[in-house]
Amino acid sequence: MPTIHPSFVRSLAMRIKNDGVTFGAMADQEMPFRRPLKSEALDLGYRVRNAAVLLVLVPEAGQWSVVLMKRQEYSGVHSGQIAIPGGEVESGDGDAKATAIREFEEEMGVKVPASNVFAQLTERYIPPSQFSVVPFLGFLNELPQWKLDGKEVAEAIIVPMKNLLVHNALKNMEIVLADGRTAILPAYSFDGHVIWGATAIMLTEFIAAWKTTFPNALKVAKDGSN
Repeated sequence: MPTIHPSFVRSLAMRIKNDGVTFGAMADQEMPFRRPLKSEALDLGYRVRNAAVLLVLVPEAGQWSVVLMKRQEYSGVHSGQIAIPGGEVESGDGDAKATAIREFEEEMGVKVPASNVFAQLTERYIPPSQFSVVPFLGFLNELPQWKLDGKEVAEAIIVPMKNLLVHNALKNMEIVLADGRTAILPAYSFDGHVIWGATAIMLTEFIAAWKTTFPNALKVAKDGSN
């Protein structure tokens, strides 16, 4: 099982800190249309809700993977979708990072130490639900035993980084929208799951940062060395 190297996280965190705007723009370029900004939604008078998510790296089967989840079926617009664990900011949260850590623990049943949260990605506004989401990156040194919140989470989905790093991992796929219409949108696929929408954008930004930081991207995904 790989052990996190200080240089591994330090390198990735520093690159995102210095070039995060570039990686956000690279992700936007992969999308078929420009998404509105939070500021634009507020100018239009929409009631924007603030949220945060935590994309966590874990060692699984001798390689680094990311933790996603499948939402339970419900009446909302994100019913049954694949998502990064997270949720709405609450009054008791000190900041968005605290929200991301709290929500990850509530949904996945695992506490990620604040010291293991090492970077922040581009804030994304999600028009269908009017959430503005701040994504954070974290890691765990061991694959934990998940204690899923069965009301919100149907399944934990552990996606190997190598599946996301290969050429053409992001492909145009036919997506069934909440209102029953279909659309061709960029998406990742893994083990029968289709990962699209805001989750796909956030993953694309993270992948851009990973590939730029590590020339041997797949090797780092396997053993955590760079």
